[in-house]
Amino acid sequence: RLINRKDNKHKVMRYPCDQCDYKAATSKKLKLHRKREHDCVKYDCDQCEFSVTTYVRFKKHKANNHEDHPCDQCDYQGTTARNLKLHKESKHEGVQYPCDQCGFIATRIGNLKL
Repeated sequence: RLINRKDNKHKVMRYPCDQCDYKAATSKKLKLHRKREHDCVKYDCDQCEFSVTTYVRFKKHKANNHEDHPCDQCDYQGTTARNLKLHKESKHEGVQYPCDQCGFIATRIGNLKL
């Protein structure tokens, strides 16, 4: 998965969009961008500047950014669904990420510096 991300991240962007500054690595990705960003109905969030072209992404945005996310096991109140998930994993489920080079144990994988 990391290899795919690295390959995609460093591809030459040869297909510029004629309606904005977006550049795609493939013509297929440019076509998908045009459809999502320029040809479709927009769903505008009434609570922030967020705008998207699919209802599913709009609902996900609303749920993750504008709804309360209380923990059912303590008084923690997450600001996003992801924050609540990470809280539960580290505080209630004991998820840990030990460093393979020292004794450090992180509660979030992103806290391990490589």
